[in-house]
Amino acid sequence: MTAPVTTAATAPTAPAPVGPAEAFRRACRYEGRHLRALRSTWILLGVVALLSLLTGVTILLDADPRHTVSPVAVADAIAWTPLATQVPALCFFVLVLATGPVSTDLVRGVARTTWLAVNGRGTAYAAKCVVGCLTGSAVAAASALLGSLSCAVALAAAGAPQPEWSEVLAPAARFVGWMACWAVLCTAVAAMLRNRTVAVLLLVLWPLLGERLAGMLLRYLPGLSGVSDWLPFAAGRAMLTDVSAYAADDRPFAQALVGSHLSTPVATAVFCLCTAAVAAAGLWAYRRRDITSA
Repeated sequence: MTAPVTTAATAPTAPAPVGPAEAFRRACRYEGRHLRALRSTWILLGVVALLSLLTGVTILLDADPRHTVSPVAVADAIAWTPLATQVPALCFFVLVLATGPVSTDLVRGVARTTWLAVNGRGTAYAAKCVVGCLTGSAVAAASALLGSLSCAVALAAAGAPQPEWSEVLAPAARFVGWMACWAVLCTAVAAMLRNRTVAVLLLVLWPLLGERLAGMLLRYLPGLSGVSDWLPFAAGRAMLTDVSAYAADDRPFAQALVGSHLSTPVATAVFCLCTAAVAAAGLWAYRRRDITSA
């Protein structure tokens, strides 16, 4: 009995090694395709586009044909009213998109396949963060653009003067940066908690209620009264809302809603650093996740 002869044409070939950069690129492409394939993604984006186009209507409610609309009012409107709602209302839509990739992989038990396909947990997590960051910033930029166009058209139709649009650019850019950080925070918190429902509740309740309560309690502790200015979402509100741009009569009320006395550049740095710290904690938790429980 003769042994089978393996020819060059039929001999199995070892898979070519993939470098870290290529593995990361493939992981990002996978996350992007996964996000685009979901029907819920397009439904949410459609709702966001529709609401952005309605921004002009909200501006007309406060417009006065005899006076120019304040750039502060326009900036607040296209940033989804963060001063009134404490966080941009857009973040609740991005929350759904940003918590899904991590929690779905872990809960449905497909994380092992993802880790093998993209050459490790660190690569998979980094890709989820980067794709989430790009998605959040892209949605915010598109929303701000649509909102600005809607405001301009609405004001022109009503015969009201246009605001100084050059003064709207900086707040709009900070809004885009805030939403990029928010998407990373959602991914990191979902990685740490694994449970999507708990992550969503925490991300909704902490900025709106939890941090305010924590700030109130800190004021009663000797030497810690100023710490509330440096809390992550207090800094985030100061990043989005430049109180110094308001009229003198409106500054006390705006300052009370913001809840932080940090200047806009300092607040931006604090919020970004807090995002980086939470992202690092999410990476640590994601890497230590027991593969048998994923």
